[in-house]
Amino acid sequence: LYRYHSVGFSTDNSTKATYVGEIFPSRPNPLPIWAHYRDRGYVTARVETGCDDWAKEYTGNKYKSQEYSVGNRSLDYELSSPFCLPEYYPNVGNAFGNFKGPYSLTARCLYGRYVHDWAFDYLSQLRSELREHRTKQLDHQKDARPYMISATFLEGHEGTGEVLRTVDDSLAAFLASMRDSGELNDTVLIIGADHGLHMGLNFAFLQSGRIEHKNPFFAMLVPEWLHEFSEKYQTEHGSEKVSPFAANEQRLVTPFETHHTFRVLADWPEFETDSWKRSLFAAQKAGRTCEEAGIGANFCMCKIPATQ
Repeated sequence: LYRYHSVGFSTDNSTKATYVGEIFPSRPNPLPIWAHYRDRGYVTARVETGCDDWAKEYTGNKYKSQEYSVGNRSLDYELSSPFCLPEYYPNVGNAFGNFKGPYSLTARCLYGRYVHDWAFDYLSQLRSELREHRTKQLDHQKDARPYMISATFLEGHEGTGEVLRTVDDSLAAFLASMRDSGELNDTVLIIGADHGLHMGLNFAFLQSGRIEHKNPFFAMLVPEWLHEFSEKYQTEHGSEKVSPFAANEQRLVTPFETHHTFRVLADWPEFETDSWKRSLFAAQKAGRTCEEAGIGANFCMCKIPATQ
């Protein structure tokens, strides 16, 4: 998506929009998206490579975090504690310094390996075991639980792109394994960022850097059958007779649409029409403004002055 727009300077607002569908709470203790999947029979898993409890860190001042995090439901699988070990995440001094921790300018390592490699290993093993069990259940004509896995990587949180490059080979191998296993025939894969770079000289001194900060990376891969269904559904029920995927590539979309995309998939095939219309499976309005998209006027990339 070329005009995917974050809804805040840092992680807070964009992840709340993605996981909850709102930035400011309109109701007590709403469920994050992974709890919706758990309620609908999915196996749920989450990997946090930054020694971070998302629910506590980003909503603790607005919700009762012990109720909020999974709505009194536990995740089936969770990996975070190894990334709190002091070799990677200092327990003395500044954990977010320039040369140590998840925001380091140097390669982030844990016991001689890149931090992200530990995460990819876990994800690969977990996916393999879940798919093996799922295949056996289907072979015996039994209900097989689908799965929803989310993972957070922080290598993009740096100023030069050098740390981010360390992920290339591992990410390519991970994607190749999904392709070769046939997993992409029944799995939606989303790779996205909560915001663009806000470190380094480009962001500090150039207008292009400030635009990049508000225009993070986002890509989604869907199975062919879902692609065909979405295009047919758009033609039959949408206000425009266009491909929603082609249209949204150049339209203003945000983490709010990502949230509703997750909601549609969680409820599939009995999704709510309103969520569908607000998701990336439907063509979003052409020429909509930042205000219409839920982006604050002071953060709209269409209104960035040449100098600040």
